Order: sequence, then structure tokens, then C-alpha cells
Amino acid sequence: MRVMIATLIARRELRDQWRDRRTLFLIFGLPVLMYPLFVGVGLLFWSALQDKRYVIGVVGAERLPTGAAPLSAVAGMAAEVAYSHRVYPALIQEGRFNPRYFKRSPNGGGELLLRFLSEVDEELLAQRAVDALLIVEGNCAIELEQDKRPSLRILAREGEENSKLAVQRLAEVLEQWQEDVKKARFIRHGLPEDFDKPLRIHNPISDKPLEKRLFDELRDTLVKVIPFLLIMWMLTGSLYPAIDMTAGEKERGTMETLLISPASRSEIVAGKFIAVTVMGYATAVWNVILMLGAVWVAQMFFPHELLSLPGLVAGLLTAIPLAVLISAAALSLGIFARSTREGNYYMVPMFLVLLPLAYWSMTPGNELSAHTAWIPVVNVLLLQQRLLATRPDPFPWWTLPVIGASMTLCIALLLGVAIRQFHREEVLFRDAQTPVRRWFLRSTNNE
Repeated sequence: MRVMIATLIARRELRDQWRDRRTLFLIFGLPVLMYPLFVGVGLLFWSALQDKRYVIGVVGAERLPTGAAPLSAVAGMAAEVAYSHRVYPALIQEGRFNPRYFKRSPNGGGELLLRFLSEVDEELLAQRAVDALLIVEGNCAIELEQDKRPSLRILAREGEENSKLAVQRLAEVLEQWQEDVKKARFIRHGLPEDFDKPLRIHNPISDKPLEKRLFDELRDTLVKVIPFLLIMWMLTGSLYPAIDMTAGEKERGTMETLLISPASRSEIVAGKFIAVTVMGYATAVWNVILMLGAVWVAQMFFPHELLSLPGLVAGLLTAIPLAVLISAAALSLGIFARSTREGNYYMVPMFLVLLPLAYWSMTPGNELSAHTAWIPVVNVLLLQQRLLATRPDPFPWWTLPVIGASMTLCIALLLGVAIRQFHREEVLFRDAQTPVRRWFLRSTNNE
């Protein structure tokens, strides 16, 4: 095979693709619109959660502790003794929930507005007058003083999102209040406030500040999502050029002109393959550039390292075998198609194969190992995740030869199929008007 001829064909195909404004917009223009749109929608979503207001109907609020020490604990006692006799904290102060429990809420957003009721009225839930009901059963303050176990009950609308969020927010507040009530009860009985924790367990995750935990969750999500986005954009950047260079040429009638040229069929396939690979990889490069800009902007608002920027750049190298594999598969299917429309149908199986593999790589706890390093696509995506992560453990260099062997075998197989298809006249010269052979469970005499 003559490299110069294959390169010449690749340049001709790339020049034709660069002249197609629709392809250029789909590959390069659409990401410019999509990334700011995703960021804007995310910010609007977060802002909506922060500004969200939920109405909580409270029945029996007067039976809750008020936060004041009982007279029996104050009369005739010294100040230090009265102080040691801890009082039960107030859940509601000045017509709203105690603000200290909102500050410690993990989810942060959403204000709870209280509506005090004299009796339980579930119709208010059905009429959306309240998002949840908090019912104080019995006299909570007196039962706590008597070391009993009072009961609080929450009612909500079934199958409604606002009510579900309101219940979650309310449950967080009650959980924090219950912790303070428990500490006060321990101290009343002369026990340390952490009496129910016989062991001191230093958890590296729970010991972190709330902001750091949220940051780590965001970083772990991006490490898995970015490789997934890259392969999706490479699919977009490879499929349409591959269809246009194969089935599209059959429709336009330019395939015959190319076949009578001095180039061999293997050289034609190689030239088209190079062009499709360049288009797919250029899509990956463009998206990485946009991601670098987004990470650089986001990093200004975070005190910790969001992603490994060198790892994001190194991910470009690992995207090469993915672009080559996708291009080989797309070219094989495109050659078999009779028309552009049929080629689009044939590309659906590629999504059905690649999407489960991409989802597999995002499985929690799934990492590069002696087994996953041999699985095509999954191994490269896991490698990209490892490059993006900021981890102190040694990098698994031993997996690189295994990944290279696995991807090379698949690429060679798909390219062989494409070249074989290009040598079959009954495949190459099919057009859209060729009747499709119908298959029946039983043949008839008329056929």
C-alpha cells in the first residue's frame, strides 16, 4: 500500500468535510453551545434549590420544648449547677425553626416556612396549601422531662416532588435537633454527651468539612463523566463523516470515479479511515480544550484541586485508540450501507454496543485490573478516569501494554472487515434502488 496515495485521499476527504457547514457545526459549533448551556442549567438548578421555599404545617408546636430551664432545676441552685443541668433545646424559635440546624444541613438549600395549625387537616396537603405536616403527638416537652420517648409524625403528598423535597429537608432538621436532645438527656443523667459512642472512629470522609465533602463528590463525578462525554463526542465526530464518505458517495455517484483512479482499494479504505479518524480525534481535542477552559474558570472558585489538568491533557493521547476504533467500526458499517439513510440506521448498533461499555466503566468501584484491562473501550475509559483523578497511589503502568494489545486487535479486525467489504462488488455497487431480499419462514412458489 502506498502511503502517499492514502494520504492524498485522506486530504481530499478532509477538504470535502471542512466545506460542509452542517458537519462543522455539529462537531465544533455544538459543543461551544452545549457546555455553557450545561453550566447555566446547573447554576439555575442550584439557585432554584437555594431559593426554594417549602410550607410546613405544624400541629402541637406549643407542646415542644422552649429551650428554657425548668423551675425545678433553677430554684435553690447555684449558677454552675443550673448550667450543668442542661435544658432541652428549642426546635422552633420566634415562629421558625432554629437556624442552627439549617447551618448543619448537608443539602444546604431550601427555606422552611411554618404554618401553625390547631388540628390535623390533611386536606391542606391535597390542596397544596402546605408541602408537609409535622404532628407533635402528646406533650413532647413534659415527656422529655419525664425521660419518656415522645413521638413526632410527618405527613406528605404521595408522588409529588415538592412534598418529597420538603420532607427530606424537614427530616434533616429534626435529625439535627434530635442529636442535641440526646446530648441534653445524657448530661441530665450525669453522662458525657457522647455516651452513645463508646469508640472514637476517625473517618477520613466524615471528618472533612461539609464544603470539602461536597467538593470531593463533584470531583469524583467529573472524573467519570468527562471520559463518557469524550467518547460520545467522538462518536458524533466520526459517524457522520464516515457515512458521508461511504454511503454518501454511493448516492452522489462519485464512488465509481474514485474506483477507476490509480489507487488500490486498500489505499482508498486507508485514506478514508485516516480522514474519519482525524475528524473524530479533532472533536475530542476541541472538547478537551473547552473542558480545560471550564475547569480553569471553575478552579478560581474552589480552594482545592478540581481535576488533574496534566491528566486531562494526557487523556488526549488515550483518546487516539478510541478514535481509531470508532472510525474503523463506522467505516465498516458505512461501506455496507446503500444510502445515507440506511447508514444512519446501521450506526444504531454502535451505540447499543458502546453505551453499555461506557456505563460499565462508570460503575462504582470499577478500576483497571488484570481483567478490565483486556476489555475494549472500558479499559481506555478507566485509564482516562485514572489520569483525571488526583490520587497518591502509584499509576498502573503495567496495564498500558495490555490495553494497547486489546485495542490493536479490535482495530485490526474492524479494518480487515472494511477492506473486505470494499473488495466485494455486490456490496460496493449497491444503490438505494436495489430491491431488498425478503426472508420468510417458508418460501412460496411465486418467488
